[in-house]
Amino acid sequence: MNVCKRCKRKYVASSRHKLCPRCRSQLDKRPCGICGGLKQRKSKVCQKCHFLSKQYPYSQKRHKSKDGYLYVYYKAHPYADRTGRILEHRLIFEQKLGRYLLPFESIHHKNNIRIDNRIENLELWSKVQPSGARVKDLVEWAKEILKLYGDVSSAG
Repeated sequence: MNVCKRCKRKYVASSRHKLCPRCRSQLDKRPCGICGGLKQRKSKVCQKCHFLSKQYPYSQKRHKSKDGYLYVYYKAHPYADRTGRILEHRLIFEQKLGRYLLPFESIHHKNNIRIDNRIENLELWSKVQPSGARVKDLVEWAKEILKLYGDVSSAG
């Protein structure tokens, strides 16, 4: 049994260390330059700041999916998948609308080129439509759609 020179805790030494394992691990930690949290000695920033820097508002890096769409990492987005990815064309159109897209809304590329995410090439499509409904119900549905979207030209 050895006694740690720093915290005076007793520990079993597997070598000739003068500090206990806990104190040795704290020696390797340094403050992060961004948030002040602890980081590894050779790292530039802590793990939390590193992952934040890879997310969308901070990193504009884009990746191409197998089906040809561009996506970005944005874990804070409510509709991101479990790995934190969101399709870039959805994100661009959400910024134009000033709100998140609803689950039944989709974005269509007018020229069918999936990597062309210019705002003038994107248009909002809605998948919600009743089939085989009474006229009274259709009128109610039409009123809801008009209330949701208002003027058609403002939606895209």
